[in-house]
Amino acid sequence: MLTYATSGFSEDILSDSFCQTWFGVGIVVGMVSIGTSNFLILLRLWVLWDRKTRLVLVTLSLFLVTQITAIVCTTYVVSSMMPLVVFEPYLHSCILTQKVNFVILWTPGIVFEFMIFVTTWWNALDQPLPQHAKMAKVMYRDGSIYFFVLFGLRLLNLILSIVSPLSLMFLGVFFIWSACNVTLTRLIINSRRAAVEAEESLFIDVYTYSPRSWPLLPRQGSCVSENYELQGKGPDIEICTRLSSSVTSVAT
Repeated sequence: MLTYATSGFSEDILSDSFCQTWFGVGIVVGMVSIGTSNFLILLRLWVLWDRKTRLVLVTLSLFLVTQITAIVCTTYVVSSMMPLVVFEPYLHSCILTQKVNFVILWTPGIVFEFMIFVTTWWNALDQPLPQHAKMAKVMYRDGSIYFFVLFGLRLLNLILSIVSPLSLMFLGVFFIWSACNVTLTRLIINSRRAAVEAEESLFIDVYTYSPRSWPLLPRQGSCVSENYELQGKGPDIEICTRLSSSVTSVAT
């Protein structure tokens, strides 16, 4: 709809109210989409941090504060922008007739992502050998890509909103929206892949057979499947204990 309204390729004559509605909807849905992506990243990080209460509370509080601020700022920007959006018949496009203060639209997201990035790497340095090594590798690699891409694009949009002419105000908006979804999808797919690999590795460790076909004891700690962590659950120590006991009795 936004392409239809702003590309200039359509020969339809649109109303100003149509332009105002879809500009507002586009900004709101875009900010909600990015906020949802940030929360999904936060859920993955909580798993990686073994749900340490202090870290969870601090990052959750930061997320709530920045998102509430973003909602207030988005509401203000959309309400200020509405009267300034009109349809230009000569260009066959919806246009913004005057600059709006988009600086406040990008600032909360920049603050949140920077603080999460610092917290993640501070925790990584504090615990350089996390228990869930495969997931940690995925999160630190793809999470860093996610951070640098989104942080860079937010910064670009922030700079454009300050120094650019009116015609370039929306230059980076759709880049950050699409890049957010692409990088988040990459992270989730890779974390799922790490989960499958961890589950297969656990299966091989537990059901290893000797030449006499007697099951051997699993390696110490191998029963704590990383897949539990990737699915948002804690390691099932009771199941591990029963499994080790049953394998011991069979081997005996």
